[in-house]
Amino acid sequence: MGKQSQINGKTFEKKLCNYLFKKGYYVIYMERGVTGSQPCDIVAIRNNIAILLECKNLENKNGIFTLDRVEQNQRLSYKRFKECGNNEFYLAIQWKNAVYLVNFELLKPFDGSLDLKKFEPDWRWEDEN
Repeated sequence: MGKQSQINGKTFEKKLCNYLFKKGYYVIYMERGVTGSQPCDIVAIRNNIAILLECKNLENKNGIFTLDRVEQNQRLSYKRFKECGNNEFYLAIQWKNAVYLVNFELLKPFDGSLDLKKFEPDWRWEDEN
């Protein structure tokens, strides 16, 4: 991943934290540490429900998100979160000024990639006001 991609990804993570905070969530930003590995990027809690979000910024024009971008530690975190009775673990994919939330549970049937053109975005950044 190039330096600019890392900057764009971090910008998206922080923007999503701010968006969720404004929507009334208690937000924990799990910024990468020295190892570069963490269970997810964001933990958001509201009404006693925890939501884990792994943020991915998609910069290609065709809207194809390859699932090999989901790392093993993220898959293991999802598995453990589910074993503890939780279901709200999402990939938050930013593409073309919109955010798509895809529950990890729904990733199983897809064959290596998601075509975001086949999904409706959960929100667009211009709608956040």
